Amino acid sequence: MNNTITPTYSNSLLVTDKLSNDLTEKKNKITRRQGLIGKGFDSAKSAIGVGRNSKKATQMIQDYKAGKVDYNTVNKYLDDFQYTQRDATELVLDSATGLGAFGAYAMAKKGAKFASPFLTGVKLKFDVAKVAGPIGTAAAILTGISIKPTLRFIDRIYLNKNEKKDNKTFWKDNLTGAIDGALAPVAVLKGAILGIPLVMGENALQRYMFVKTDDKKSTKDFLEKQKDNLAVKAVATGAVAYKARKLHTSLGNWDKAIEKALKNVKDLKPFEKVSIDSDFNMLQSKAQLLLNDPKFVMDIFSSGKSIEEKMQLIEAKNIFLPKFIQTIPENILGMLGKEEINFGGFKLNTKEISTIITRFKSDCPQSRTIEEAQDFISKTYGDKYTIINDKALGVGTVAETFLAKDNTTGKEVVIKLLKKGMSSEKIENDRKAFIDLVKQNSTDDKEKTDFTVRKINSLFDAWSKEVDLSKEMEATQILGKNARNYHAVKPIEVKDNIYVMEKAPGIQFNEFIDQMLKENKTISSREAMNLMRNYFQVFFEQLLSVPPKGQKVMHADPHPGNIFINLADKEKPFTFIDTGNVLRYTPEEAIDNALNHLDYFIGNSKGIAKSLLREANLPEGMTEKQALELVTKGLNEKVYNGHTNLVTGGNFFKDVNDVALKIMSDNGIIANQNNTNLLKAETTYFMNLTCLKDIQKIMDKNSDISAISEEDAKKQMELILKEIGESIKNSAINNKRYTTKKLKDRMDFISENKEQFYSTILSFAERIKP
Repeated sequence: MNNTITPTYSNSLLVTDKLSNDLTEKKNKITRRQGLIGKGFDSAKSAIGVGRNSKKATQMIQDYKAGKVDYNTVNKYLDDFQYTQRDATELVLDSATGLGAFGAYAMAKKGAKFASPFLTGVKLKFDVAKVAGPIGTAAAILTGISIKPTLRFIDRIYLNKNEKKDNKTFWKDNLTGAIDGALAPVAVLKGAILGIPLVMGENALQRYMFVKTDDKKSTKDFLEKQKDNLAVKAVATGAVAYKARKLHTSLGNWDKAIEKALKNVKDLKPFEKVSIDSDFNMLQSKAQLLLNDPKFVMDIFSSGKSIEEKMQLIEAKNIFLPKFIQTIPENILGMLGKEEINFGGFKLNTKEISTIITRFKSDCPQSRTIEEAQDFISKTYGDKYTIINDKALGVGTVAETFLAKDNTTGKEVVIKLLKKGMSSEKIENDRKAFIDLVKQNSTDDKEKTDFTVRKINSLFDAWSKEVDLSKEMEATQILGKNARNYHAVKPIEVKDNIYVMEKAPGIQFNEFIDQMLKENKTISSREAMNLMRNYFQVFFEQLLSVPPKGQKVMHADPHPGNIFINLADKEKPFTFIDTGNVLRYTPEEAIDNALNHLDYFIGNSKGIAKSLLREANLPEGMTEKQALELVTKGLNEKVYNGHTNLVTGGNFFKDVNDVALKIMSDNGIIANQNNTNLLKAETTYFMNLTCLKDIQKIMDKNSDISAISEEDAKKQMELILKEIGESIKNSAINNKRYTTKKLKDRMDFISENKEQFYSTILSFAERIKP
């Protein structure tokens, strides 16, 4: 209540000083008890000179001392100042609490709307749309109960213990926070046009009832004081109205997108696969230039030389030839037949050509005899290692491996050497010679010739990395260190580019079925199922994983000869060898790769295009923005148009990539070699499954192959999502800000492309539902 004093003419100066001191102490007590919000408002109003504020209160006290104003006027001003500060603070806390609670309500409503298309036809004990409201309201109330006391604590954090004790409001804050939360569904009534006035009116009533005042409560006085914080009320009303209207509009947009998507998937057209052999055809025509040397052609096609000798001549001519031969599609071998053909006056035995092509793909010619290889190893390691086989264990275009015995331990090891004559100098000399040959014989325009040269250079760049075996050892160490579902063969040492490693346990993947049949061994359907599951775990870890710490290394040449199966190891039966060709990623690049695979399933054509164009070689005059728009537009037209069946019956990633790569190739864009290697590795992982196509031959009689197929189909998506989830977790540990940004990019895409997102998801659901 007011302390009303009526001074008389006989008041002494001493009394006046005492009363002014009392007023000053009252003003100081009011300002001390203000929280951060109140102090902020007071500072702002004092600076601008509006409303009731401490600066004006000080001036009025000075005016009282000077006899310009009476005591009661100043005292009432201080009471009103205290009330309006409390009222403003309460309004800010209620508005912030309401917005937070409204966010929880909106999340529940959006979640129900988001999930509704996927629950069509699913039998549930409740209607998702109907329960979303009550669940959202309950979430909003709980959010309000937790937010308002928390905000109050923060607001008063700098007050001393006694000042906090005098302002106890915990239970009141719980109650008013719950009321703020309960008003969330009211805010959106009639598109927020009716809801917002109701919410703000209720909040005014709430403040009338709960904001402490030293006067007797009066509706007239309350309304009069509301004029003091009009700017605060306008901002609060605007913020709540904006959020409510935004939710109303958002839910309407989701409804429209879902309706269109459901209509789209009723009439799905087959996925139109494309052939991307243009690069192969271009390289084939350039490879033929190497055959213009009559003596070379005579040597490799003469009947006086063995296939081994002919293959060695091809390797010596230029590394481009054997590397190109390894890319020749398998179907061409079937087209060759067994008859002779005439080529430049030479009678060519097509069966022999087919044999040479096949050998280069899996069994290149050995460059050293066992004796020569032993001498070469002994020059570096002395008598520490002894080769124990009569031929090389494996031979590629760049290196060859030998099985040996470690004479200090008695254990078997594998020793890898560069092939005789192979070096970085040879690769660079072959590069220069081949590019010069292409330029000299080109009949294309300058732009097309430049495109061809850029493509050739990108290939030689990749091959040049294979000659440093110390890098291979380092890659194997990183690969093994981060492996969760597989082993990498353990390196022992490398010296003078001679790499020694442990022998991989088990059987090569491509020989697994034949070897099991040869040894008359069988496995159960459960063992077969576990083997296939383990392979998919390896596959998805290699493609999608992000290591908890440091660099990621991925095997870029996972053909079945580079993978061993050890059935004795139930948890991790697969082991990688030959890590000369690897892909290296920073944690940020690794999370990009993992989330890029998610883009295929949510229809993010721009994300796919951006990934495939990363560090791509663009034709002169084309900007990165133009290239991105070009590929994105093509994917939207040919794949993510809402009417295409995305269950392709094959390697979905490859089928979509082929469309994008065709667009790139047709427009003179060359993919970065790392991207090319990634796509090749991904395809190889899928193709490796053919090594298990005859797995029923080694299954015992009581096993059911159909059970494997059903289980395999159910587990694949689960494994993909699990690996992506693990990758996001590890990425967040490495770089939380980057991971958050990348996830936000996907959420923004979904929000801005609702129809495309739903059409994509529902295309998969429509084709796989029972």
